[in-house]
Amino acid sequence: MSVIRAIGTYLPERVIGNDELIERFGWEREFLEDKLGIHERRIAAPDEGAADMAVAAAEDLFAKCPDLDRAAVQLLVLCTQNPDYGLPHTAALVQDRLGLEKTTACFDVGLGCSGFVYGLAIVRGMLEALGLDHALLVTSDPYSKVIDPADRGTSPLFGDGAAATWVSREGTGGQVGAFSFGTDGGGHRNLIVEPDAEGRRCLTMVGRNIFEFMLTTVPDDVARCCAANGIEQDEIDLYLLHQASNHMLSQLVRRMRLDPAAVPIRMRGTGNLVSSSIPFLIADLAREGGLAGRTALLSGFGVGLSWASAIVRFDADPVA
Repeated sequence: MSVIRAIGTYLPERVIGNDELIERFGWEREFLEDKLGIHERRIAAPDEGAADMAVAAAEDLFAKCPDLDRAAVQLLVLCTQNPDYGLPHTAALVQDRLGLEKTTACFDVGLGCSGFVYGLAIVRGMLEALGLDHALLVTSDPYSKVIDPADRGTSPLFGDGAAATWVSREGTGGQVGAFSFGTDGGGHRNLIVEPDAEGRRCLTMVGRNIFEFMLTTVPDDVARCCAANGIEQDEIDLYLLHQASNHMLSQLVRRMRLDPAAVPIRMRGTGNLVSSSIPFLIADLAREGGLAGRTALLSGFGVGLSWASAIVRFDADPVA
């Protein structure tokens, strides 16, 4: 058994509100606040990288969990697509700055919106196969480093943030069940970072294609995940989905005929946090006492194209 015990989070100080984007691009406020569902997003400082945000999220976790001894952490998996360096891996920097044991296994995973669910599968597999007891799954992706501030398509959507999730083989919280996965590399150009005409690495997105991908892929993957866990879809209490945008999730609710109350949308103050969106959502609900006794389906989908789902049964609210 692997259990989500607690989640630490971090958001940078700089705030970009909708007033600034309305002035910059001429967006209608209704589009930003109702269709996207975003009022503000946090942006990393110029000298603030993936390791800085990861360390801040992990320190928040340790502060909340005095029973988690740093010396007990045996595994650190860090999910980012914007590492501080080409090498070394960012997880090594985080291990050193957190003061984790040198016997800690540390590595990066280069995934985006599906990264938290993939990371859970990796952590669970290593805990159970190797007999490890405690792991940190850290998601930290400063997408602002690759977004062109003049791009009206991506600037309103993404925010920076990091989350650190404590996963152990024992304890109370969210018991991690079986997974389903998928990849369609043929759609890789729909969300891609590559050099622009001036050689700067910039994110470009074909939003309509990403939207269609989500609508056609997620419902089938939910069915596959339920089958892998031996449950019916009506046994799911909550759908904890990657927070892509209010419009995308609302359309998915309609397509799947879900109860909107079972699909929480919490990106008003953060924007799309990529791999950190699901752990931020879990932490938000846990602080409200909204997870204990409930069965949740987690689903991440996006860049790759890549997707992954998992069932998590909460016998208690994780510390958040």
